[in-house]
Amino acid sequence: MRRNWILIIVLACLGVTLISSCSTKQAPPNEEQRQEARLQVPCIVVLPVVTDLKADETMTYNKASELEEGAVVLDQAIAEALMGHDNVRLLSKRQLTSLLPESETAQAALYTKIGKELNCNAVLKTTLSRYQQRVGGDYGVDSPASATFFMELTNTTDGSLIWSSTFRETQQSLMSNILSAHKYGLKWLRVEELVTLGVTQIVEQCPYL
Repeated sequence: MRRNWILIIVLACLGVTLISSCSTKQAPPNEEQRQEARLQVPCIVVLPVVTDLKADETMTYNKASELEEGAVVLDQAIAEALMGHDNVRLLSKRQLTSLLPESETAQAALYTKIGKELNCNAVLKTTLSRYQQRVGGDYGVDSPASATFFMELTNTTDGSLIWSSTFRETQQSLMSNILSAHKYGLKWLRVEELVTLGVTQIVEQCPYL
């Protein structure tokens, strides 16, 4: 009987914690806010994901390869999350190459050219700096999935930053963080799943998308 009462108390505390978490979560923009944002930024060009190999000076060749593979996964997640968004234009790597200015390092010049060629006033750039696969299975791991990526929306006319967001997450066990169950359920996610959840979360929070 005592064990039953302990279980009930733990579950009650968990419920209170999760409700509290939901209530403090930032609400997504409403329709009015999205419409206002769309008036300011009616067209967005989404660039292919780039990797930030300089983020970790100790990165090995295998880790760098994983990061490149992660960029492909992240590209796909972004494309799926933005499907049906009529104000968005996805740019492939080949299309981007055809638009590169003489100096490939001149980002401002590239954005200006994209704006003129595609008649869009904003560019969305995503940089992936961490992509670590879990070591283990759904219900037990030696090392959890971890990912970090940064998204920034830039005005193609003057190069000013319109909006930005960072996703930095390493899944934690239910024992170390009770809110983990609310975010991910009771299983350990693969890094592909973690990245997809991150993209979905950011798109929901961004009024321009």
